[in-house]
Amino acid sequence: MSQAHWFTRCLQRLGQVAGLTIFLGIIGFPLLHWHFIGTVPPWLGYVAVLLGFGFGLAVFAWHGGVRRLLNCLAAMSKRRYTILLLFLAFILHFAILRIVESIPSEEAPDVYGSWVFFKASAIYPPGDRFLMQAVHFILGHSSLADVLFVSVMVTFACWMVYRLGSIAFGEPVGRLAGVVLALFPSWLLYGNLEYDLVLGTLFLLLTFLLFRKPPGTHPYWYLALYGLVLGFTCLVKPIAMPLPLVIFIIYVGSRLRLAEALKRTAVIALFMCLAISPWTIRNYIVLGHFVPISTNFGIVLHTANNPEANGLEMMMKPLPGEKDEVEMNRRHIRGAVKWIVGNPGQFLKLVGYRIAWTWGTDCSFVSNNLYDKVPDWLLNAIRGIVQIVYLALVLIWLIGLFVYRHDLLGSVLGLVLLMPIIYVWALHLVCQAHGQHHLPVIPFMIILGAAVLARRSGRPLEGARIGAALEERA
Repeated sequence: MSQAHWFTRCLQRLGQVAGLTIFLGIIGFPLLHWHFIGTVPPWLGYVAVLLGFGFGLAVFAWHGGVRRLLNCLAAMSKRRYTILLLFLAFILHFAILRIVESIPSEEAPDVYGSWVFFKASAIYPPGDRFLMQAVHFILGHSSLADVLFVSVMVTFACWMVYRLGSIAFGEPVGRLAGVVLALFPSWLLYGNLEYDLVLGTLFLLLTFLLFRKPPGTHPYWYLALYGLVLGFTCLVKPIAMPLPLVIFIIYVGSRLRLAEALKRTAVIALFMCLAISPWTIRNYIVLGHFVPISTNFGIVLHTANNPEANGLEMMMKPLPGEKDEVEMNRRHIRGAVKWIVGNPGQFLKLVGYRIAWTWGTDCSFVSNNLYDKVPDWLLNAIRGIVQIVYLALVLIWLIGLFVYRHDLLGSVLGLVLLMPIIYVWALHLVCQAHGQHHLPVIPFMIILGAAVLARRSGRPLEGARIGAALEERA
């Protein structure tokens, strides 16, 4: 058995473990939410679970209808489908976000507050602020500008989902995935110009750029451009910094020579560092320490792992006399590690809590976006629609990981589409959780889910397999 074969099997099994724990987290979420938040009775949450999973099973069983839908989408010319997808995505998002934005209301309360305690600070990564400032500079400082930009960004994401799905599993799968993202409730309603949506779109862009042509054929100028985009992604959220290692594994899995894989990865990593270097220099001047991007890792680790933690964010103020943000971050890391080592049982319980908080609901942002804008019955109805569609997607994706594992994950690109889901899942095993943190990986789950439905309907997955399969079959 080769190392590549071992790696493929490991990643596939890890995806199955992630899927099962996400399923269990969804089952436990209504009770967990009632215990710590207490605003939604558990029975209502379990009604949504039953309806969502029931809807997912119904769609999975409706293979004849899915086949007809795929045939209808496949019958369109590529130009006609693309125009229809872009028009549908933009008009729906722009109209819905403008309607939501136009309803007067009070501002939703900030239950967490700011973590900036010192004048010299690098707590928050600057990428989403830079993007917001650039949008306002170009389009003007108005809510209309924000809605317009978000609508364009999500429309672009729908197009990339279509192209990635087509490359990985065939044109009909890509077309189905693009339409599903255009209609997906949480991406329709999430109008905040915040890092979750930006990060999801950038992850899609990075994946698309890497597989637009076979990875081993990219010229070095293209790798440099890729590194710059990756660097900006890191400035939006530093969790993207390990991606050069993932890219190296992809190159090796694509049968590139080791030296060439190292050289190409080094080019990407170099330009990633160049992209973040102005902010790193700023941090050294302001803080007097080498801080590549931000100083918040200790906070997100310690607030999730301490005697009073429940897996969510909680306030931890500086110690009396503490004036150094970098040292505060280090103290939080030391405190979290010490507590985890000394309390393994409690840590494992919090791992379960964090899975449930991260994956249990797709509605965590709905209350903020619609705060005091609609009656309670309408808010609950909107939450129900969002949650039911999300749970149906999760169930279809989970079924595919077990029933169609080799079809979905038999190529480099198929595995890469799974990687962001596994990464976000693994990250929140140890760090503090928020419901919207799974939002960036919804598009990847949609592509895999569309492939599951296509395979279930009897259509072979005929996408261009990028590179050789990591798994060597006998």
